[in-house]
Amino acid sequence: MQTYTATPVGERERIHALDALRGIALLGILVVNMGFFKGLSTLQQFPSKESLAQPIDVAAFWLIQGLFSGKFYPIFALLFGLGFGLQMKRLQARAVNPTGVMLRRLLTLLMIGVLHGLFLWTGDVLFIYAITGMVLLLFRNVRPSVILGWVLGLWSVHMFLCLSCSGLTLWWASTGDAAQSGQANFFAESIEQARRAYAQNSYWEAQRFRFLEWLLMLANAIFFAPNVLIMFLLGLYFSKIGVFEQLETHRRLMGWLAVAGLLLGLASNALIATQLVNAVRAENELVQYGWLTLSIVAGPLLSLGYIGVFGVLWVSLPALQRLLTPVAAAGRMALTNYLMQSVVCTLLFYGYGFGLHDKVSIAQGLALSVVIWAVQVGLSVLWLSRFQYGPMEWLWRTLTYGQRIALRRS
Repeated sequence: MQTYTATPVGERERIHALDALRGIALLGILVVNMGFFKGLSTLQQFPSKESLAQPIDVAAFWLIQGLFSGKFYPIFALLFGLGFGLQMKRLQARAVNPTGVMLRRLLTLLMIGVLHGLFLWTGDVLFIYAITGMVLLLFRNVRPSVILGWVLGLWSVHMFLCLSCSGLTLWWASTGDAAQSGQANFFAESIEQARRAYAQNSYWEAQRFRFLEWLLMLANAIFFAPNVLIMFLLGLYFSKIGVFEQLETHRRLMGWLAVAGLLLGLASNALIATQLVNAVRAENELVQYGWLTLSIVAGPLLSLGYIGVFGVLWVSLPALQRLLTPVAAAGRMALTNYLMQSVVCTLLFYGYGFGLHDKVSIAQGLALSVVIWAVQVGLSVLWLSRFQYGPMEWLWRTLTYGQRIALRRS
């Protein structure tokens, strides 16, 4: 009986629609993270009242909150779960037990996430992805219908909890007791410490505070971790029924996602964005957090709408596939590009770099995000013209499979 060893997915085996969608999501992630980079602390969810003094900044803030914030990490999570399922199917097709390989893959990602969060930027999501991804191993042999049942059940419970918390918070904010309490930010002291630490021109001075902030961020991550698990499972479900492997066959599903996701997602997120603008202007932090909690539910709805629109357009417009070829290159190097966004932005804004903290407006930050992403797309095309993988993707594969993977193209 012939035996096979586990090897990385070859270039011809890749699903280019997934790479293109991942490349687009990289822009969305950077647009949202830019606010944290230039505001210095990942614990500071919203800008100050003064930052909305100009109409263009109000429009940019509304755009980011309505169309970007909380919409693209669910897409990345779905793609992660989908890729997880595809890899397990390919390993099983080669008579390789996928459990050990996928566990090593997750542990490697966990290590990268810890290093990223502790020594570069505390807004890291890789650690949470790795921890949550281990739950997927429990579903590796579960039928698609059962996985879909888990998705709907978990989503219902999470929605109920978020709506309840949001309602209670907004109700409390409307009472006199909330006004008398001063509505102090729970992380106000830590945010101020972050401002002082990251303004220092010494990396190690900033590093002393980064350890504490990373721990606080892990505690804060409990609010979006359920969404990550739900989207992981939905991605695993998509992989089991072959959605992106046969997009034309599942065109109707993509259409339903586009219609329902856009109708519900755009309406709910437009309302939330408008209310957040008003809450920031009023400096009412309880109201801000009340609507933020509601956005945890509304964000993934629009994410599914985006995925549906992408799927319909991808199978309907062959020209779009060619147009997005450079973007797909950035998606193939998603891990490298995600980490490089942290390198570039911390050097731009922190004191040990160019020290541009609090010197870039919301609108300027949005424009800067597009510029950085466009440069990454171009560099990704150049890199992949000579190499098979991005540098971090190569390292991830090498550690996962326990063998040196060829990096240069032959």
